Amino acid sequence: MRIARLILVLAAGALLGACGTLSNDLIQAENAYEEAKYDDAEVWLADIGSDVAVLDDEHRARFYYVRGMTAYRLGRRDDALHFLALAREESGNAANSHLSAEKRSIMDRTLDELTPHTATHRANTAGGPSEADESSGSSEPVDGAENESAASAE
Repeated sequence: MRIARLILVLAAGALLGACGTLSNDLIQAENAYEEAKYDDAEVWLADIGSDVAVLDDEHRARFYYVRGMTAYRLGRRDDALHFLALAREESGNAANSHLSAEKRSIMDRTLDELTPHTATHRANTAGGPSEADESSGSSEPVDGAENESAASAE
């Protein structure tokens, strides 16, 4: 009986330690994304990816959000659509979302841009503004970051 308790305590300790490490890795990925180091963010996110199921709802929502927005910034529109849709599901409704209002707004605008309006599973292709952008008259990137293609042309 004592051996079973010891095994249970060790397993619980290992799980808690893993969650702490995953949380720290997620923070590193978020920081890399915020600093526009999208390749670095992708490396951190890949490390977390196989263990995302052990994260709580809030951390899973944050993971999927950063993974989706990183994919979007790297031009991987299908991946961005997939992960941002997961982020929307994990984050809950707007009233008690696991994402900030700003991130939720960015996610919703990006999903509006990426979501296909035809019978396909592929994200809308780049080129035209989303319906939300057309109605607001804005041609800014969805999260207000500088246009990366314009920056690389300089």
